[in-house]
Amino acid sequence: MNTLLYILLAAGLVFFGGTTVAAFYWAARTGQFRNVEAGSRTIFDDEEPVGTATDAFVDRTADRPLRRPHDIA
Repeated sequence: MNTLLYILLAAGLVFFGGTTVAAFYWAARTGQFRNVEAGSRTIFDDEEPVGTATDAFVDRTADRPLRRPHDIA
């Protein structure tokens, strides 16, 4: 019984490892890793400065309806 468990575990690890290598190969081949810095900046529009938190979360416990991430302490 333990042998079967070890065989299944090893097969799962080989499958997971192979899938990981295949995913990295695909990403490198299709250019997913080119210019990573520019890709991280595309989530900001021209009106939102880089490095400034402008998102707000609903505050269900306080009187005010919204709070900014940097207000959470």
